[in-house]
Amino acid sequence: MTPETTNVLLDRAPRRRTMEQGMSLVEVLIALGIMAGVLISVASLFILGGQRVKGGRDMTQAVAVGADILEELNSIGGNTLAETMPDCCTPNCDTSTGCNVDSRTDSFASVQWQPWIDQELFQGYAEITLTPVGGSTTPPTFDTAEGLRLSVEIFWTEGTSQRSVVQETVEF
Repeated sequence: MTPETTNVLLDRAPRRRTMEQGMSLVEVLIALGIMAGVLISVASLFILGGQRVKGGRDMTQAVAVGADILEELNSIGGNTLAETMPDCCTPNCDTSTGCNVDSRTDSFASVQWQPWIDQELFQGYAEITLTPVGGSTTPPTFDTAEGLRLSVEIFWTEGTSQRSVVQETVEF
């Protein structure tokens, strides 16, 4: 082999990368693409986590509002409770076997609880159901019942979904 042939063979031989050589543009672009994909995935987890935290906060607020409404209803007392809400004793409490009260329309509930619900929950409202239980007549009326079932359902909007939570108690 002549020196010229040796130089030609060395030129055609694959060159090994030394420590001083950098990365090619293709390698840099591939690394940036992989890193961008990972960062986008992590960022979406933060967004999803934030939505879950807000949903949990709204649920907690709804439970707190419902519990407070039930406590206030219990403090009013069974016999006078139906008379307190105008929609319950229509035409009168002697014949009424229960009622549903909407905090957006009932004159007592709209003043008592709706402002607080508006403050805590987006497009929120409460439906309060009073049902007489037990007693000497069938079906029991507010005047003849031994007890009163109180049910409070809180509704609110979360994103595009309507959410609700129900709390109930029986007062004797």
